[in-house]
Amino acid sequence: MRRITRYVLTELLIVFGLTLSAMTAFMILVGLAQEAIRQGLGPEPILRLVPYVLPNALRFAVPGTILFAACSVYGRMAASNEIVAVKSLGISPLAVLWPGYALAFFVSLVAVWLNDVAATWGREGMQRVVMQSLEEIVYGTLRVNRSYRNANGRFSISVRNVDGRKLIRPSVTFQSEGNDPPVTLTAREAELRGRPETESLAIV
Repeated sequence: MRRITRYVLTELLIVFGLTLSAMTAFMILVGLAQEAIRQGLGPEPILRLVPYVLPNALRFAVPGTILFAACSVYGRMAASNEIVAVKSLGISPLAVLWPGYALAFFVSLVAVWLNDVAATWGREGMQRVVMQSLEEIVYGTLRVNRSYRNANGRFSISVRNVDGRKLIRPSVTFQSEGNDPPVTLTAREAELRGRPETESLAIV
């Protein structure tokens, strides 16, 4: 009986581990690609985002993976008449089922913890990396689109060209709160300097 439960548990763990690895890697790649395109991130910020994206990817991958592992293992055993063979030996089918129940219970606890980690540590970490990479994000967007606008739309900058770190003919617009008209600054050239410690961007 113990040999049967070890056999079922081993099969479940193998399928679960392989599927979870593949699905998590795929979801991380998709998530990082979307964030990189949306924010204009470079290679270094993308690598720094990986630990913070991992809990979010796992919380979606784990439930589907354990379901797939159970369907795959028990479906194959049923198709091979292994369940019938176990019953013919006078062994209760629970000997085959309880490893799946135990693994699913343990995985459910881990999934609850991952939801908490992804919503707190992961999200805050991603925002921190993006803010620390703000200078690179703005420069990358200006090189491609010749303009940049922040998320709330109160700050925008347009340039004629970008030469290295120099912004050629920049026009910076600050949208005031309320009904006040926006303030626009223009210059022959300027330079952006990120300040990660204050999560701000200076224009010189």
